[in-house]
Amino acid sequence: MNKCIVPILLGCLSLSLSVDATTKGTGRAGMQQPPVFEDIDTNMDGLISAEEFTDFQKARQELRRSEGRLLRNSADSDGMFERIDINQDEFIDLEEFQSHRGSMRDSNL
Repeated sequence: MNKCIVPILLGCLSLSLSVDATTKGTGRAGMQQPPVFEDIDTNMDGLISAEEFTDFQKARQELRRSEGRLLRNSADSDGMFERIDINQDEFIDLEEFQSHRGSMRDSNL
């Protein structure tokens, strides 16, 4: 009986991981979740530079295009960095990012 337990547990773990991988990043009705701060802050310095922001936006739009998805609000991305960078120090910190995310949620209510 002990010989059966390990393969069964491995099978369950494998199934669990594959389900998690297919649902990761999707919310209601399969909609893509908004990015988190760490997705954009690629050098992990606690700040998002204009270059990191632009690189992330381009990669995200290219991924959506390759998936055949609509590029909603892509025209609105011009000037978005400046709108999020409230203190105009040419970096977006976590507080500014969360403030912007909160304002987006409030506008969708």
